[in-house]
Amino acid sequence: RQLPYPYVKLDPEKVAKRAYNYYHKGHCAYAVFASILDELKEKVGEPYTGIPSELYVYGKGGVVGWGTLCGALNGACGIITLTCKDYAKVIDTLIDWYTRTELPDFTPRGKKVYPESISNSPLCHVSVMKWCKAATSHFGRPIAYNSRERSERCARLSASVARKVVELLNRYHEGKFVPTKVKAREKTKMDCRECHFQENIKK
Repeated sequence: RQLPYPYVKLDPEKVAKRAYNYYHKGHCAYAVFASILDELKEKVGEPYTGIPSELYVYGKGGVVGWGTLCGALNGACGIITLTCKDYAKVIDTLIDWYTRTELPDFTPRGKKVYPESISNSPLCHVSVMKWCKAATSHFGRPIAYNSRERSERCARLSASVARKVVELLNRYHEGKFVPTKVKAREKTKMDCRECHFQENIKK
């Protein structure tokens, strides 16, 4: 079936809670992709029922632990591409939000608020380590990448991203979406190309 697939309005908070729980099953990329996909399977049915929810399990830790694109964003890009004709504009808006927002901003019911950090990057290893630095100050002890606290942070981050994706998709399909204008040069300040443009190599 030709893309984009049909979409119905979803509840951002319901999806966020689902993503938080899904993280503990398949990590970040799976949590975001599957939480939204499974909601669409229940509300729309085909063609979503023909897509395996586990499609994005590879995305954990920035693609099987390589620390590249944040898995939450990876899974989000997949679901946005399935549902939006102008997927690039929605993805740009999401990633711009991710890089400039103090995250995670989702707190599971009955649990303490966690420290937040601004990544200034869509890359997993940058985002994680900036949070670990902020968390070390917050908790008063070193917080490492392989810590329980970092894992909890990523579960909450997955929920934050899933919620934002649904908010964007709802607005997009209601005709109320206003894309963030992200200049190509702004992107290079946050990804691998910052170090690899010709003028930077010459420095």
